[in-house]
Amino acid sequence: MKSDLGNLISQMCDRTIEGSNKETVAYNAYRKIDEIKDESLLPILFDIVNNELDENKRDKAYYIISKIALIKSDSKSLNFLLQRLNKEKNKVIIENLLNLISSFEKPNETDLGNIFSFLYNKSKTLRYRAIQALKNCSSNECEDKLIYILENSTNHYDLLYTLQSLYSSGSQRSLSKIKEFINHSKQEISASALGATYNIAGEKELPLYIEQLKKGKNKFTALEGVVNFGNGEVIPNVVKRIKELISKKRNIEIIGLYGYTELIIAMNFLIKFPEDKAVNEVYYLLEAKKDFLWESEKEWLKNNTINKGNH
Repeated sequence: MKSDLGNLISQMCDRTIEGSNKETVAYNAYRKIDEIKDESLLPILFDIVNNELDENKRDKAYYIISKIALIKSDSKSLNFLLQRLNKEKNKVIIENLLNLISSFEKPNETDLGNIFSFLYNKSKTLRYRAIQALKNCSSNECEDKLIYILENSTNHYDLLYTLQSLYSSGSQRSLSKIKEFINHSKQEISASALGATYNIAGEKELPLYIEQLKKGKNKFTALEGVVNFGNGEVIPNVVKRIKELISKKRNIEIIGLYGYTELIIAMNFLIKFPEDKAVNEVYYLLEAKKDFLWESEKEWLKNNTINKGNH
C-alpha cells in the first residue's frame, strides 16, 4: 500500500498530457484521491512525509492526508499537519499547509503555537494564510490573537481575514470589537463584520439587522437576520427590500448559503403571513414584474401561491 500511495503522489506531480482528452497525469491522480476514504492509510502517509526528501511530494501527501482526515475531522492528522509547519522551509508549501489546516475543527486543547508564529510574519501571504488557518477554533487564546489584530492592524486584508475567521472562532468576548467594523468604509470588511455578528449573536442583534436593512447596507446578511429572527412586525421592512430588488433588472444572480436568491429568502418569510394585505400586494407586484425575475424566482412564484399558505 505504501508503494501505491508513493506512485499516486508521483502522479500528482506529473504534468504530462495523457489520453485522448488531453488531461494531465496529475489531473487524473487528483480525481482518484476524491475516492480515497480509508483512515487506515493516514499512518502510512505520515511515514511517507517524514521520510520524503522531495518537498513537492510532501506537499501532495499533505493534501491526501487532509482529504481523508477531514471526513471525520481527525485530530491526529490535524496535530501532524500543525507540527509540520515548523519543519517546512518552502514558503508556498507552508501556505498550502495553513490553507489545509483552516478547514479542520480545532478543539480547545489544540496547540496552535505554530500558527501563531506566522501571524506577524513580514510576508503578507504567509500572514494572511495564518489568520485564515484560525477558523473553526474553540480556544480563548485563538480568539484573543484575532482580537489583537483587529485592535492593532490597519491592513485591509489583515482585518478582512480576521473578521472571517472570527465568524467561526469568535464569541461574545470578541463581539463588541467585531461590531466596530460594521460601519467600516470598505464594503467587504463591513459585510464580514456583520456576518460574524450574525453567526455569534443571532437573534440578539435583530435591531441591528433591521437598521442595516433600512440603511441599505449589507442587505443580504441583514435580510437573513431579519427574516430568521423577526416576526410579523418586520413585514414592512421585508416588503420594502423586495420592491427595491425588482425596481430594475439585476445584473448578477446572487445565491445565498442555502441556494436561494435574496428575493426567495424574503418570500419564504412573507408566505408565512398569507392574510396580510401587504403580502398579497407583493404577489401581484411580482406577477406584474416577472421580466425582472430570475428563472429560479419565477419557478418559486409558480410553486408557491398565496392561497397555499406554505413555503
